[in-house]
Amino acid sequence: MINRIYPYYTSQKLLDNIQRICKTCNICKRNKSRGQTKYGLMSHLGPATKPFEIVSVDTIGGFGGQRSTKRYLHLLVDHFTRYAWILTSKTQSANDFIKLVQSTMEVGKIEIIMTDQYPGINSKEFKNYLKNQDIKLIFTALNAPFSNGLNERLNQTIINKIRCRINENTEKKAWTTIAKECIDRYNETEHSTTSFTPKYLLDGTDTSPLPDELKEDKTAEDWKTDRKLALQKTIKSHEYNKRLFDKNRKEHEFNEGDLVYVENGNKLNRKKLDELRIGPFEIIEKVSNSIYRIKTGRRNEETSLFHITKLLPIEQ
Repeated sequence: MINRIYPYYTSQKLLDNIQRICKTCNICKRNKSRGQTKYGLMSHLGPATKPFEIVSVDTIGGFGGQRSTKRYLHLLVDHFTRYAWILTSKTQSANDFIKLVQSTMEVGKIEIIMTDQYPGINSKEFKNYLKNQDIKLIFTALNAPFSNGLNERLNQTIINKIRCRINENTEKKAWTTIAKECIDRYNETEHSTTSFTPKYLLDGTDTSPLPDELKEDKTAEDWKTDRKLALQKTIKSHEYNKRLFDKNRKEHEFNEGDLVYVENGNKLNRKKLDELRIGPFEIIEKVSNSIYRIKTGRRNEETSLFHITKLLPIEQ
């Protein structure tokens, strides 16, 4: 536009006006990904300062065929120790998630569960169970997997381990058996962030491969010191990830009543020529510094929660 206008016309603040017109073009906002300002800095829940203060739950589907009719792997991970519990099942029902939480509660009292908005978890049955157990439930925003990044990374790790184990052996085993073996191995492997194994941080068990006679004698005080060191390393990792995420992003605060465009679903489900963003829609509630409830007309209110990174203001 600059090249087309500058040779023939001039006016006050011509360049500023051209930039303003391009940045506020509604068609461009809804259909172009490049050139749009990225809003929203990283905010996170935690980090957890003790075991079971914060846990997150996720589900992985697409299994089956390996000597088992079960299709789903439900996974719960403790944010402080990184210790993981799993449950394999044929469904994603409320009862499956209740069993997973119950098996974890045999070890410690959960305070907060963070999860995506699965029907089984969003059911009255599961919510009532958590209410009776005095457990707070926090949903992540729609199409924002980075909101539950710890689970997403663990999902990839566990899937890769299961895939390798299945394809390295000629002996046929049910994938559910292999999944249990892989999660046990994961819990006894040093975590790259904390530098300790999840099992050691959870209960003090030394899972190093050294013979018992060569292992160091650890006292309860040593264990407490190592937990503090793990927390320091976790905080350092959080701060580093935040710097990377916030790079080239703009801080912005939306308010109730603001009109915004929202991301048009998951990019994998969009057709090639569908709009990237739809709207405008009205913000009806600020749930947190990064989560907003949008009046989209959907029946399920929980699917109207959007992360700030999925929003684009009408006026810039």
